[in-house]
Amino acid sequence: MKSSASAPLMVPVGTPPRVFVIGAVLGGVGLLIASLLGHVVVGLLLLVGLALGAANNIMTVRSILKFTAAGDPDRKKFAKASLARLAYVSLIAVVFLIVFRRDGIAVLAGLAVFHLLAALATSVPALKEFRKA
Repeated sequence: MKSSASAPLMVPVGTPPRVFVIGAVLGGVGLLIASLLGHVVVGLLLLVGLALGAANNIMTVRSILKFTAAGDPDRKKFAKASLARLAYVSLIAVVFLIVFRRDGIAVLAGLAVFHLLAALATSVPALKEFRKA
């Protein structure tokens, strides 16, 4: 991923930073519990899934900023970039599923947990504002 000065790593319009902290803490707790139960690989794969979710989230925000900064964004180009990003993340997850067989499902669990956290963190404040109105 090429870095540019016009697309910062984290921006206010993206997922709140606390989601990344909560994801890291949950990953650490998951690794600890899995290790205590004798399944270290499952804990590590959960961390991989959380990291994939975080990377996808950061790339999504950067992509949104890049296309909105263009003035009149090309929707087809944006859609193709989004599909390519999701394909890469999915391909990486499938590789882990194939290589680690049963334990690989933890990668999908990590992805799901991160995206659930991100969705809750962005929708709960909006729901609170609707409730006030």
